[in-house]
Amino acid sequence: MFIDVVRPESWEELNDQVKSSFGLDARLRVRSFQGIGQAVFEIAQGTAQFMSHKKSIGVILGQTSVFESLLPYYYKETYEVNALSHLKLTNVKEWVESLKKDTNFVLFSEDHPVTGELYPFADELDKLLNEKRISSFRVSHAQHFYQATEVRPYTVRLCSYAPQAAVAVLGERFRSPSLLAQNMSWDKEEFLKAIVDARSVRSVNPPLVEKFEKDIASVATPFFKTGSARLFDRAVCVFADASAEAVAEVLFKKLGLSSEQGWQKLSSTNMCHWSVIKMFRHWWEPAPSQEQLRGMLIVGAELLNTKDFAKLLETSYQEVKAQQSWSV
Repeated sequence: MFIDVVRPESWEELNDQVKSSFGLDARLRVRSFQGIGQAVFEIAQGTAQFMSHKKSIGVILGQTSVFESLLPYYYKETYEVNALSHLKLTNVKEWVESLKKDTNFVLFSEDHPVTGELYPFADELDKLLNEKRISSFRVSHAQHFYQATEVRPYTVRLCSYAPQAAVAVLGERFRSPSLLAQNMSWDKEEFLKAIVDARSVRSVNPPLVEKFEKDIASVATPFFKTGSARLFDRAVCVFADASAEAVAEVLFKKLGLSSEQGWQKLSSTNMCHWSVIKMFRHWWEPAPSQEQLRGMLIVGAELLNTKDFAKLLETSYQEVKAQQSWSV
């Protein structure tokens, strides 16, 4: 017989297990969520409700899509929203000093969800916000896999592990209640497995990534310039005159992979691949062109270890180009 209630302690027990598996300091706590979107929403909205007398927030734009659905609420509720593009954040201290005294929290990201670009200002911003006793909500799409970061008293680090798994690590001064997660049904074993699996497949290999991007430069332009702040768990390149999705599908056949297997090892911003029109350009700054989105290929470091991978990708590109040519 189905009894339509949920045991809230299940979520609390899951949080304890996650904290134990992370080996975190006793003063820190964690909250588990079904994806980074839910994590950001619950942490931000819970804090807005709990600290309802503070009617100002800050947000750094152009880094991630997960803030987009939040902002209309704050504008509607007449919050003062101090929004700034990361491209214009040239003086972190000056910007923090410009925040109103009743600033509730600031949202920003440590890294880019697609390219793995790193934002070097993140830790300085977090430190300065803590000094002001302003809640600092910092999103990590992938950097947490490779770099441990001090979670300061007023900080919440929101870490993504899988589409259905995210963990918020809470600083000791964070007190906002959860909104919904405690009333959801949780499979503890499945959630913990998702975290373990995500950790096991992640690796960085700067020499391998840089060599690959150099080797294919004749057919695809590396997205990053030498010396850019980035994660080296992926290579990012752009085909100027071919669909990255089409090149990838030809490549999968050469590697003996099904489409499903292949797309687990690499990705693309190609709109046909995602079957969408708006997914990247409305939040990404500087906004990539339609041509860049069509031709961008993101390859995981694991796949780059494949023998003659650069040559296989190059010949795949050439086959697609040949199919695009008209003969009379």
